[in-house]
Amino acid sequence: MAHLIHLKKNQCRRTEAWDPDQKLAEALEQRARFLDQYPQYQPFQNEIDTILDKAGSPENRMTVLALLIEAKLIELNTELKHLNRILLSMPAEGSGVS
Repeated sequence: MAHLIHLKKNQCRRTEAWDPDQKLAEALEQRARFLDQYPQYQPFQNEIDTILDKAGSPENRMTVLALLIEAKLIELNTELKHLNRILLSMPAEGSGVS
């Protein structure tokens, strides 16, 4: 027997219009707070800003961001594999090997 799914319409209506300029300002403030808290990431942010300044169109900027994220994920994966090799080469606890 087929089950029926009843979807409720969102009862909450937005009272204020979506303002992209406001969202951008909030995102930039959040980024500034993050970089204040973690200044070691400022050089990486500068690199991102420099690359995006040269990207041109919004589509190119999104492509550049995707490539940067992919490169960092590959780098992270490489480091995780390295860590895994180190952990696997360690003797197991309680195995009697010192």
